[in-house]
Amino acid sequence: MQPIVAQASLKNIADHTGITCHFNEIPEFVWSELERLYSTLHSSLPFFRIFRTTEEVSTYVAWDAQQPAVILLFKIDGRTAHVLNEMIDLEQKEIERFASYVFSKLQQVRIISFKAIRATLDRFAYPVQKHNAKDTYVITLPDAPEQYLASLGKSLRKDILKDMRKISRAHPSFKIQFYEKEEIPEQILIELIHMSEERISQKVSDFAHDEQRIIALAKQCGFVNALIIDGKVCAGTISYFIGAGCFQELVARDPAYKNYGIGILAMYASICESIRRGKKKFYLGGGRFDYKQQLLGVLTDADHVEIYRSRAAMLIHLGNAAKTLAHAYLRLAKVWVHTHKEHALSRLVTSVFLFLKRQKIR
Repeated sequence: MQPIVAQASLKNIADHTGITCHFNEIPEFVWSELERLYSTLHSSLPFFRIFRTTEEVSTYVAWDAQQPAVILLFKIDGRTAHVLNEMIDLEQKEIERFASYVFSKLQQVRIISFKAIRATLDRFAYPVQKHNAKDTYVITLPDAPEQYLASLGKSLRKDILKDMRKISRAHPSFKIQFYEKEEIPEQILIELIHMSEERISQKVSDFAHDEQRIIALAKQCGFVNALIIDGKVCAGTISYFIGAGCFQELVARDPAYKNYGIGILAMYASICESIRRGKKKFYLGGGRFDYKQQLLGVLTDADHVEIYRSRAAMLIHLGNAAKTLAHAYLRLAKVWVHTHKEHALSRLVTSVFLFLKRQKIR
């Protein structure tokens, strides 16, 4: 958790030239520019359409000559401006410029909230709270699948090749099928989702994916890999293509084929096919698992950031500051649970959390 820092002089960031803001509007050009700038699922048109809202959302654009350099979508809720872009990189000077603009133009706003961004904040111009909020594992993809295979650890590389031969010999009908967007059979999506739910529910009871939203998003930007034996899906992945990135939603596998390392085979096949299709990054998602590192995923964190108009504003909204601090410690506890899954306390905490979540849904 970054401590509250003293407010600095704003003379270097008060210049709002080169900035346009479309209040309660998202211009059409913004969607393609968001993909160009950030190439991330959580700041894309398909994701916003399915998982977020575009109603009463405003658009901030900082220009570099004739081209947008920063685009932030935000929504006003009472005294807070909530930035909707997530999992993006922002420079401190651009965050300060955005904060200066919002506080000068929107007098009712006292707090600016970023849910999950990557930024270094040092001697920030406003009082600020910051804590780790999300993470994902990112693979930087080479130019060819052969290069990726060669870069894996010797043991994993050997296991992948052995398991591929083993499953092909034992099941001659074995094949790997790829689908994209509208060509994805809905039944395969449903089977993979349910297979994933069954596997996770063995560890955390009654787990459920947001099936309808996943299907809707897959139809817009999805990439599905299905491993099939005797006409039946036995494993696979659901991912999304955004710009040069592939974002994995889930991995599914039938436990009947666990002796073939079929989960790793499914992910390996998806990664290689993404390379063939010209992708440069493969995102394995959150959750700290050893296999993600073995597949060459690099842990990448994102932070929740709360910016206050002034120290006085922070004191007035002390409840918000306390809530943010509580979330910081809750996140630390969540990471501990993820990295100590076999610990009895970890299993107990997970069970209590899922029970409370179910009660809230009811």
